[in-house]
Amino acid sequence: MKIVISVIGLLACLFIGTKEGLAYLLDPNCAVSGNIGKIMRGRDTDILSNPWMVLVIGSRVENCGGSLITSRFVLTAAHCITSGPMKVRLGEYDDQYFMEDCSSGVCIPRSFEVNVDSKVTHKQFRDYKNDIGILRMSEIIPYSDFVRPICILIDEEMGYVPFFSVTGWGRTESSDYSKVLQVATLENIDRNICAEIFRSEFDIAQICAGSNTSDSCRGDSGGPLSAVRTYNGLNRTFQYGVVSYGLRSCSGLGVYTNVTHFTGFILRALEYLRNR
Repeated sequence: MKIVISVIGLLACLFIGTKEGLAYLLDPNCAVSGNIGKIMRGRDTDILSNPWMVLVIGSRVENCGGSLITSRFVLTAAHCITSGPMKVRLGEYDDQYFMEDCSSGVCIPRSFEVNVDSKVTHKQFRDYKNDIGILRMSEIIPYSDFVRPICILIDEEMGYVPFFSVTGWGRTESSDYSKVLQVATLENIDRNICAEIFRSEFDIAQICAGSNTSDSCRGDSGGPLSAVRTYNGLNRTFQYGVVSYGLRSCSGLGVYTNVTHFTGFILRALEYLRNR
């Protein structure tokens, strides 16, 4: 992930109130926010701060990112979903080492891989439009300090936030893929700017975000664009977007699939996959 720390990183943890009303969380056990780190030309994120991060492994040369949204489903970009066998790695932090959890006195593997047994992409995905998809894991995953879903808010607009966090293991300023999970702060940018820069139609199904010093890059696709808000008295991390595409140079501007626009698709996909 080609991302750099900037002063706006201090504002990444926004506390935004919401009227719960008829709205609900896709998974009520979703992320209670912990520490939030930084990304490119930044520093490593804290090992416990992004337990919803998933490494999506398919037949592509490059892996993708994804986010755990329930105990059996992963949200990612449609362009990350391949026709061949796929698997996901959960509890990942530093892919140079086989990380272990010894907190119980007995060391057990922390990161682990699970096969994907079914997948759904948006039926209107094309040229990075509707760039969203769901992966079903072959087994239900127990939650832990290292594995927990990100929050998806259903039946309520998330509302505007000025800054987001984005996480991934993609390319950094050195052009190498990051071994340790990175996170950076991006500014919510007017959609018209992305429409002009990318010379493409741009609507509410997409989010334009970037920074003078930070950007997602190759290998970050499918990962979550998030922000922290209060819900039922707790500070939780909510997913606003999915990394879709950006400038080839990874120089500060990117396009993200707007998750809040696709909650209907997510619910239908989960129902379809549960019944298969």
